[in-house]
Amino acid sequence: MKSCLNQNCSKFKYDAKFYLAKQYENGLGLSKNSSKTFDLYSQVSNNLSKFKYDAKIWLASHFDNKKDNQKAFEFYLDIYYDKLQNIKGIELLLAEHVKKRLGDFKDYKKVFEFYLDLYSNVPECKSFARDYIIKCYTLRIGISKDEEKVYILENKALNNIEKKD
Repeated sequence: MKSCLNQNCSKFKYDAKFYLAKQYENGLGLSKNSSKTFDLYSQVSNNLSKFKYDAKIWLASHFDNKKDNQKAFEFYLDIYYDKLQNIKGIELLLAEHVKKRLGDFKDYKKVFEFYLDLYSNVPECKSFARDYIIKCYTLRIGISKDEEKVYILENKALNNIEKKD
């Protein structure tokens, strides 16, 4: 069995570590050991386990609870950018972190892409995203300055306000 874990079945090794981390998290191990739980989830999040994203979500929540907002934001962002795994609501979590200024993007091009994706695909964030897209175009954040697109977006915003009145 041990040789299987070390050679051909390394993927299952991290699945087992995920289950072990769950046991520690729930106090089913020898003791409720948060550092051991953290260590196991960290190992799982960096590998090919089918529980990789569960581990990343746990780690992001862990950092949120510890008020380490930037690390939490980076885990959420990592989940968001891996389009192979569509985690429902991850865009809203990221948008909430941005609104509250709890995290910063390291790559300005990704900033623009994120807001464009929110604007196009997340109705709850459309006006919020539009405001940031306008900033991106105006301040050249991740994109070249484009006054025409700023004008179009600002007019759309004004038209939406007038329709509500």
